[in-house]
Amino acid sequence: MTELAPTVDQPGVHVAKPARNVPATGSYACCCGTTGRAKGDDNVRDLVAEWIDHRNTCPHR
Repeated sequence: MTELAPTVDQPGVHVAKPARNVPATGSYACCCGTTGRAKGDDNVRDLVAEWIDHRNTCPHR
């Protein structure tokens, strides 16, 4: 199976929640080198918002 985690070479965001009773996990990476990781539904929601803010303001985009 291909690794789905984003990297600086393949930037983006990845979120997983395999079952309703399992906490979500997420990570992001930008081509500028900024990365983030989170575990837990609320933390992953915050991580996605952080990624969107970063993506919209990153000068390397």
